[in-house]
Amino acid sequence: MKNKWFKDFKSKFKVVIIHPDTMEEKGGFSMSRLNFWSTFIVYSLIIIAITTCVIFFTSIRELIPGYTDVTLDRRVYNMERKADSIDVIFHQNEAYIENLKRIINDEDMSSDNMMVRSKTYVNVPAFFVPMTGLVTNHFNSNNKHFGVDVVAKDDAVIRATADGTVVFSDWSVEGGYVIGIQHNKNLVSIYKHNASVMKHVGEKVKAGDAIAILGGGGTTSTGPHMHFELWYKGNALNPEDYISFEGK
Repeated sequence: MKNKWFKDFKSKFKVVIIHPDTMEEKGGFSMSRLNFWSTFIVYSLIIIAITTCVIFFTSIRELIPGYTDVTLDRRVYNMERKADSIDVIFHQNEAYIENLKRIINDEDMSSDNMMVRSKTYVNVPAFFVPMTGLVTNHFNSNNKHFGVDVVAKDDAVIRATADGTVVFSDWSVEGGYVIGIQHNKNLVSIYKHNASVMKHVGEKVKAGDAIAILGGGGTTSTGPHMHFELWYKGNALNPEDYISFEGK
């Protein structure tokens, strides 16, 4: 029985192509069941192999439901890192702006453990003297006086101590007209108690540019003078360590 089945499996059959009208034989070929199935299996394997290569080595694989791009995890990781970096920078800038507002408004900074640098020199070019005059009140961190008070003639011009960008220019209750300039190397200069300001937020200034007129505005002012402060990375500096206001 087995031999008969195998013999039939190897037996050849002739496939003939006949014209339907004339019944004329147009062609044909002979093939056994074994040849037919062998050919079918071989071509099927070839098609499967080609299809597999196309799917796994081209972008078509991403169209398969449930398939995950092999680079997706790395891209998501890089995006998360960038998002974290942006978040850190945002909070740093937010804290910087908040501290700048507190400095300008003469708020108490002691709760933030502010460091006072009176003898640590900042590596910057020579400062331009904002205004020459008599220093009537020196830097004193113990009394929370984080700057110097300089008296000069009425309507004296106050000038930028270094190149930078104006980050604050407005009236405050305690400081009168105040102007703040952001310089290179995380340095900020503050000028308080002005009669008027001559620059607006966002303007670029050069060292020596006129930025304000001497005055005595604000509730903490005891008379016409300039209150000048220097801040480095959020730390108060003693301006007299860098600038001679009395022209010595």
